[in-house]
Amino acid sequence: MLIAAIENFVLFSTVFTIAGFVVALALRHITARRLWGRADTTARLYTSIIVTPPLAALWLIVAVFLPQFWLTPETFEAAHSTPYHQFHLLGELTVSVEPTLSYAMFLFVVVTGAFAIWSNAAGSWRIARVVRRLDMNVPAPPAEQIALVNSIAARRNLAVGLVMTDYPLSFVWGIHRSKLILSSGLLRTLTPEELTGVLEHESAHHERRDNLFKLLLSFCTYTSLAFPLSRLILRWRATEVETICDEAAVARTSAPLELAEALVKLRRQTTIASGPAEPTATSALVSGFVSGNALTFEYRVNRLLTLLDSSPDLTGNRTHHGKTLAGLAVSGALLTLAAIFVFAPLSIHHAAETLIELLK
Repeated sequence: MLIAAIENFVLFSTVFTIAGFVVALALRHITARRLWGRADTTARLYTSIIVTPPLAALWLIVAVFLPQFWLTPETFEAAHSTPYHQFHLLGELTVSVEPTLSYAMFLFVVVTGAFAIWSNAAGSWRIARVVRRLDMNVPAPPAEQIALVNSIAARRNLAVGLVMTDYPLSFVWGIHRSKLILSSGLLRTLTPEELTGVLEHESAHHERRDNLFKLLLSFCTYTSLAFPLSRLILRWRATEVETICDEAAVARTSAPLELAEALVKLRRQTTIASGPAEPTATSALVSGFVSGNALTFEYRVNRLLTLLDSSPDLTGNRTHHGKTLAGLAVSGALLTLAAIFVFAPLSIHHAAETLIELLK
């Protein structure tokens, strides 16, 4: 039964993922045409689209399979038409390729889970190796820039590590105890106003715990056969998250132009530099200021320029409201499961079978 449950979970998650991608694609076109301007809401919608398929598939599998553990075989068999079902849910549609498909789905879950763990760990190791290989024989940054970094880091309760290299580095590394990594080249390149904007951007990543959420969402993307679509939605979400942190920095500094200038300046240097590839794109444990492709860069700069005449309205109510909705959704799902198990344990089972009968 475990293998059958895993097979159905992967297949249902795949169906839900494809449906979610259609919604995400429509949302992408809306934001590209600037018909929607709320980056925080857009990011939450992308998050929901990534998380909903595995959670919905899990809810469905639990609702269908768990009642069999406390119902007697006679009761369960009497609830079915003859002959007794040997393959449940989507297994009815794939009976001709069983049990090969079930074992293939089980292997898929094991392999993708191992790959997700390995890829994130390898990305973190790769970043550490890149940092160790950087040229450390460079001049020290100005003392006033270091004082500015220490001041903002202390205010935001953010640990800072300084790397002595001309390559402009700026990213938040880690999950539980994240740390801001800066380079001496970055401090020498930016003006105090530009550096302040970059530091506030990075502190927003730290306060939002973006690395943790990115890691969790990364695992969610590997729960279906359509995981390339989920990975694409995750990249779209990353663009909105960068925009949210840009807006947070602007709200704290009231200097969108300086932040845009810093982005342009650092993008130019990281593009033409002959140094290592940008660490911020290699691991789910990293969030950085200069991240994404050319389209992401252009999108962020344009959004910053639109803030020249208006400041973003950032309050804690949106985040609190989002957490409240998530809590209500989880509570509703658990209460619904409890009600089903008590009053109609086979209702979801029969509903799923009826739908599959229509598809056959």
